Amino acid sequence: MTEPNWNYAREFKKSKALAIALLVVAPVVYLLVACMIQIDPRTGGEVDMLFYVLMIVAMVQPAAALLIKRFHLNRYRPDGTSRMSPGQLFTSISVIEFILVESVYIYGLVVYIITGHMMRMLSFYPVAVIWSVIYWPRRSAWDKFSRVIEVK
Repeated sequence: MTEPNWNYAREFKKSKALAIALLVVAPVVYLLVACMIQIDPRTGGEVDMLFYVLMIVAMVQPAAALLIKRFHLNRYRPDGTSRMSPGQLFTSISVIEFILVESVYIYGLVVYIITGHMMRMLSFYPVAVIWSVIYWPRRSAWDKFSRVIEVK
């Protein structure tokens, strides 16, 4: 590893806590909010178009985290001139990934608020759950990340 175990453990726990907050608790809150407000259903071409456009964006947008991760790794300097430790860089990249996934849940809420169709909102949840599983912080991801950092 590239830093002491206690630093790594602290940053990894922070990433896990943020993942739980952003990828588990927040979507449940969004669902509760949608259940508490009653919106008259709307129909029309613009409503359908909004749903389909946001669904396409939801399927593709979290993949942008790969480009952002590559950018951050290319800018990171392990020679001590960087302001972040490898653990902090891992947490920072993880937060970006989590936020991109959380936006998919938010798209579902937006679609519900605009259209009033709960099933349209819930159709965003399987997409977001798949992305959540992909970006969930794992020790294997940290090991791979630390190998990439050491090579630099």
